[in-house]
Amino acid sequence: MPQLTAIDRFPIKGLGPDPLTEVDLEPGCLLPFDRAYAIENGKSPFDPQNPGHLKKKHFLMLAAHPDLARVSGRFSALDHSYTARMDDGAPISLQLDDPATHAPFLDALAELLEGQAREPLAVLHTPHQAMTDIPEPHISLINAASVRDLSARTGLTLDPLRFRGNLLIDGLEPWAEFDWINREIAIGDAVILRAQARIGRCAATSVNLATAKRDTDLPKALFEHYGHTQCGLYLSVEKGGRIALGDPVTVRN
Repeated sequence: MPQLTAIDRFPIKGLGPDPLTEVDLEPGCLLPFDRAYAIENGKSPFDPQNPGHLKKKHFLMLAAHPDLARVSGRFSALDHSYTARMDDGAPISLQLDDPATHAPFLDALAELLEGQAREPLAVLHTPHQAMTDIPEPHISLINAASVRDLSARTGLTLDPLRFRGNLLIDGLEPWAEFDWINREIAIGDAVILRAQARIGRCAATSVNLATAKRDTDLPKALFEHYGHTQCGLYLSVEKGGRIALGDPVTVRN
């Protein structure tokens, strides 16, 4: 039976994962704190009085800035603090909700990107709209077997984290998840999600997270080997509850 093998959220869009062993999901909501913050890359249309979804081009993102993979971080959901480290440098701590603490972190990012960023940089957040690529509050799921199949076809060892999914499952045939659209997915004893759409992939997946370099063109590889540029699914939470690593994953109707 397929099982849940990883749970990851990405508190700051474009930066690394915050791995979890368990998490509570609520109907109609994202994974808590997933893409809750983003780094504004130069002046954007963001209006704090009327926040809404913005296109990813307004933020620092891995697709355009592979060096972001050189940033590691620790996030605390208790006080919304974040501790970042650029390569092997000294840690930089900030309170994500307190702009007065942001300057050392943003200055270090600007230096890391060596003129690639459009300054000024700023940390953006709104409680009611995550900084995801799509406006809908969906959770992303990756099938580990599909990534292994793509690895075999490309001759590369691909880390599933390239696809920046929230949920990683294993125990399926490669690409079997594509048959789940509009079906219910149960995780554990209580949680029900519904598969809404396949996820189209961009240049962010071409970045080797260990080297912060583009080592392939994965969207091109997907098209050459499968005739599409998709990997993973967007899911909506229909019935909430707690999920944990090792939970069984079953498909209904």
